[in-house]
Amino acid sequence: MSLRPEEIQHRLRSLDEIGDVVGALRAIAASHASSAETAMQAITAYAGTVTHALAISIAAAAPHSDPKGSGLLLVVGAAQGFCGAYPEHIAEVTQSMLEPGMGLIVVGARTADTLRTANLPVLWSDDLPGHPAAIPALASRTTDVLVEQSSHHPGPIRALTGTPHGEHATTVSRLFPPEPPKGVTSQIPPLMTLPADELLTGLLKEALFASVARVMMQGAETEARARVEAMARAQNNLRSRRKEVEQAYQQARQEQMTTEMIELSAGRT
Repeated sequence: MSLRPEEIQHRLRSLDEIGDVVGALRAIAASHASSAETAMQAITAYAGTVTHALAISIAAAAPHSDPKGSGLLLVVGAAQGFCGAYPEHIAEVTQSMLEPGMGLIVVGARTADTLRTANLPVLWSDDLPGHPAAIPALASRTTDVLVEQSSHHPGPIRALTGTPHGEHATTVSRLFPPEPPKGVTSQIPPLMTLPADELLTGLLKEALFASVARVMMQGAETEARARVEAMARAQNNLRSRRKEVEQAYQQARQEQMTTEMIELSAGRT
């Protein structure tokens, strides 16, 4: 049974309302992605400065070997939905990376829920904030958790997150021990106003914080761009669906007019 034109018009209005919501979500996500991309430049510069200072402070020491053990994995995933298959893809890669004894720290409520549903042992989780301005505070809390959990899960600390322009590609980076920048070969001890142990401890934690902030900002940008892409696909589908409904409306209207004409003609005979 075909729908009446009035019912089809109601569908058209519903599609337009959904289109307005999708457009708003796309605009907000695009704004967040742009803000995260801008903030990434500042965080990257800060992380480079801290890592360089750390490398200079230990340049005269013997090379440091990586700690033994599975260590910790920080997963920066998705906070919300409406971003295509990105949350599920991050969860799948996480499951493939887990090693026996590895501690799992997750940022992003949707990804954390997915991993818990798969019965993975999430030690600690928090949500990834929607606006990049809130990321430094979260990075500070997460750094404290990583330092605390490192005594229970010895080994390197690594991070898994998406890449903003990689079509759901993921990247794994080492957060600790930090990789020193190339070209630092000076054996001359730097001038210090703090005890060497205290300075080194502070720089190590600051380098970890900078790296955590960087991967979180990258994750926030990746999720935002995934949402932009998902909303763009939704808008295309809505346009196609609206065109189909408009055609159905025209057909229903013609059928209604034909029926009315036939009834009027029959009434005159």
